[in-house]
Amino acid sequence: MDTLEQKLEELKEAYSKTKYNKATNKYLGMLRAKMARVKKEMTEKKGRGGVGFAVKKSGDASVVLVGFPNAGKSSLLGAMTKVESKVANYAFTTLDVIPGILDYNGARIQVLDVPGLIEGAHEGKGGGAKIGSVIRVSDLIMLVIDINQPVQVYKILDELEGLGVIVGREKPRIRFDPKDSGGIEIEPNRHRIPIRKDIIGVMNELKIYNGTLVFYQDADITDVYEMMANEYTYINGIVVLNKIDTVSSEYVEKVIKEIGRITPMKIICVSASEAKNIEAIKGEVFRELKLIRVYLKPKDGMPDMQAPLIVKHGSTVLDVARRLHSKTAKDVRHALVSGISVKFSNQRVGVDHMLEDGDVLTIVYEKSA
Repeated sequence: MDTLEQKLEELKEAYSKTKYNKATNKYLGMLRAKMARVKKEMTEKKGRGGVGFAVKKSGDASVVLVGFPNAGKSSLLGAMTKVESKVANYAFTTLDVIPGILDYNGARIQVLDVPGLIEGAHEGKGGGAKIGSVIRVSDLIMLVIDINQPVQVYKILDELEGLGVIVGREKPRIRFDPKDSGGIEIEPNRHRIPIRKDIIGVMNELKIYNGTLVFYQDADITDVYEMMANEYTYINGIVVLNKIDTVSSEYVEKVIKEIGRITPMKIICVSASEAKNIEAIKGEVFRELKLIRVYLKPKDGMPDMQAPLIVKHGSTVLDVARRLHSKTAKDVRHALVSGISVKFSNQRVGVDHMLEDGDVLTIVYEKSA
């Protein structure tokens, strides 16, 4: 074992032996900063390798099912999408990425069942690097947990963080402006932030010595580390507690409360084998993806209310025009919109107007005006 690998093992051991709480948060943040530095040096020394799974994206958005082997991911995929993934009652049944399509509220959502994670996936065990390549390009992560083993939630979140994926949290609103000299300047903007000594310690561990750190939110040392390490992808998530048919309702409530203490993610309880609460999952997936339906109306015709265009919440008239035809989007003059995003029917709006679910719009182009 070379020096870097030995150092990384020592840091991992220290990290694993430290129980997470408010008192140890600063120390854990420092350990993560040190591990990030060592991993970066190892990567630079060895060079990046490995090939991800080849998955062709389709539909309006993509969701990936993540869990340990035998958590019931394949059964859940079948219940949600009617796709026949190979299922058996033993680990490592899913040997490749199995895709399915969920049709819901007019949207076609790609659901991917990736091979089950194993402990050490972030180190490349069990094809961890390949699985991570699929997860990082998804729009939503569903953590599929065997309710008989709720500790899986902690382990999966830790493995995903090791793979560079933060689930259920937004990227810290912290800006760093690098400089050539002058040391580290900190602008808290009246937010609660770590003490200067701890911030400098994390930044120095990452070999950053000059620049200005600007805070736009309350933050702890973990937020500073994540932002400065700049190696994470932030993806929204849902926790799915599977196999509720095997436990009591009192036990289910206990597990929900326990998991709710560590993550703000929505928790859905299901039995994939008995198709229980599957409709609840479908609705939650649609909401968490923040998809909206807009209906196109020809200038002298009626809108097709059976065929909505599915776009992300926050999309504008110009975004819709680009979805329809990227080359003609530049010719959009304005749009006529009816729905909750406007005050009255057929209201004339500009290309930057933000649409809402259920809006009906007619796009007017320069050439047809």
